[in-house]
This record gives sequence, structure tokens and C-alpha cells, in this order.
Amino acid sequence: MPWPVDAESAQVFEEGRSIIGSLITRLIALVHRILDEVLKVSRQFITYASEHPLAMTLLVANIMVWVT
Repeated sequence: MPWPVDAESAQVFEEGRSIIGSLITRLIALVHRILDEVLKVSRQFITYASEHPLAMTLLVANIMVWVT
């Protein structure tokens, strides 16, 4: 048998659902924004690499030397 629920409890429950939905929407928007920035930087990197292949080869070689 379900518990008795008054109107105030139902309203509080709906407000909670609304807040959680809003939070999830904001988190999805944040992830979307981060992915958009990462894709923008990677697009710029690939464009630079295609326009300057020798410079990119030297950059990768230098990074490999610095890491080792």
C-alpha cells in the first residue's frame, strides 16, 4: 500500500527533480563546451601540421628529446 503523500511533499519532490534536471543539463553543457574547445585546438594543430610539415616534425622530435 503506497504511503500517503500530501500536496506539500509532492511539490518538494517536484522541485528536487527540477533542480537535479537543471544540474544535469548544466553538466552536459559544460562537457559540450570542453569538447568544443578541445576539438578547436586539435583542428588548429592539424591545420598547422598540414601547412608546416617540417616544423611539426622538428617540434615532435624536440618534444621527444625533452621527454627523454
